Amino acid sequence: MNIEKRKYHLIERVMQFNENELRKIEAFLEEESKLSSSLDQALQQVQEGKVTPHSEVRKKYERWL
Repeated sequence: MNIEKRKYHLIERVMQFNENELRKIEAFLEEESKLSSSLDQALQQVQEGKVTPHSEVRKKYERWL
């Protein structure tokens, strides 16, 4: 099935959703968007060197492990 057919099939299915199902999909998409933004921010921090190596964190919290 090509992408256009898949999109059309998905639209047909969405048109059959009840209110509760639609809310679940909206919540899922919102969470996915937040996760994507968080990952982008984390990758930017890594590229900028704003990270602490695991070994340093382990030394700092060794007494609680």
